[in-house]
Amino acid sequence: MLHIIKSVAALDDAMALYSEQDDVLLIEEAVYAANPQHKAFTKVKGPAVFALQSDIEARGITNRISPSITVINYSGFVELTTKQAKSLTWD
Repeated sequence: MLHIIKSVAALDDAMALYSEQDDVLLIEEAVYAANPQHKAFTKVKGPAVFALQSDIEARGITNRISPSITVINYSGFVELTTKQAKSLTWD
């Protein structure tokens, strides 16, 4: 499953359902959690965690993203949606 997370507040619920086969994509406000100094960073786990580049750039935090997070563009977003049979968007 692809978990598309739109807010930091949604991380707890989304990660409670996360399994090793899943991918996590942080978009909109949730990209703040990709910063290791953010209080929610510890909630972002797993080898397949991605963050949307345009949302990172819009918030001016490009140089604050953890190297453990893979930054992707919209083409990468599309690839994730085709890779996983199901997706769930968390507000």
